[in-house]
Amino acid sequence: MSDKYYRNTVLDVNLAAVEKNYRAIQGINPEKTLIAVVKANAYGLGAKEISEHLAKAGVSFFAVATLDEAIDLRMHGIKQKILVLGTISPEHINKAVQHRIAVTAPNLQWVQKAKDEVSDKYDKAVWIHIKVNTGMNRYGTSDVSEIMEMITEINSFDRFIYEGIFSHFTSSDEDNDITSVEFNLFKEIVSQVERPEYVHISNSGGALTLKEEFTTAVRTGIALYGYYPSRYTASATPVMLTPSVKLSTEIAAVHHLEPEESVSYGRKYTAETSETVATLPIGYADGLLRRHSGYNVKLEDGTECEIIGTICMDALMIRVPEYTDAGQNVIIIEDSTRSEQSMESYSDYTGTISYESLCAFGRRIPRRYAGKDIELIYNEVIN
Repeated sequence: MSDKYYRNTVLDVNLAAVEKNYRAIQGINPEKTLIAVVKANAYGLGAKEISEHLAKAGVSFFAVATLDEAIDLRMHGIKQKILVLGTISPEHINKAVQHRIAVTAPNLQWVQKAKDEVSDKYDKAVWIHIKVNTGMNRYGTSDVSEIMEMITEINSFDRFIYEGIFSHFTSSDEDNDITSVEFNLFKEIVSQVERPEYVHISNSGGALTLKEEFTTAVRTGIALYGYYPSRYTASATPVMLTPSVKLSTEIAAVHHLEPEESVSYGRKYTAETSETVATLPIGYADGLLRRHSGYNVKLEDGTECEIIGTICMDALMIRVPEYTDAGQNVIIIEDSTRSEQSMESYSDYTGTISYESLCAFGRRIPRRYAGKDIELIYNEVIN
């Protein structure tokens, strides 16, 4: 992809912050393998760039949601272990074998079908992680007898390696007893079967707050990028995460409104007095939702300016001081939890979470990466 871009809206990703978060999370889980979750294009930040940097920093295990994502990492030179957390169709098992990718086995039927699909084209084995259902009721099984049969099927087939067993917390970002109940169920189930190399259940919430010695690995996604799963998690962990994302743009045009003049589609905003309005070249096609109308962005001098009128596909308008000129920088999301333009504030405004806000950033926003001795651009639009 091109390292050039020709628009004034950019998403800055601080790779040094990502690495710092990795080391902080690993620091409170020193005996466990940290599995870096880079699914959904590393939560919208760029799986290739994030994975390459974390691999150099010492991460030895990555996780994604789909086989396509795993193959993409392999094609971009990621040689570390990769686990597909979602289920793949048994008929695609040979692609996992070819690219040396670990896959999730959700039930006995899947294992049996996958065995039947393995061809002799590749003289390699594939790693299997059994998914245990402890309350999410999305994938996996809680039937101990079925899990025992799955292990027997895997171990009796020379092309499969029983490498892991795992589950997923439903509520580790909340202050209640549900996580303890799910963790105890996981321990009860796993303790009755053969124990593999990787035993894991903690997501970011668990990795940040749960102290236990039963598992051998933790998975972390959102926390790597500097964001807590919830305010409860932030208050319950000793780890100080460093936000890694800043979204900014530049004023493209300035207009002066007289009383009763309106702005944008539907004329939903009408000036009551003489006002100055600036146009920003970013819209809902970039992931800044129409629901963000009314949200405050910030000029370089610290002045907060309200988004007014209907947000367009490619642009939005803000009310600005009279002295404002085109070309001035505007911060939409700041890489600070104390800012009114923090990722948390940006997400709270539309009633969502940082996960969704990050994943919503469109492909046409250039990603600009910086870290120690690192500066690079990723522009997916220009090939």
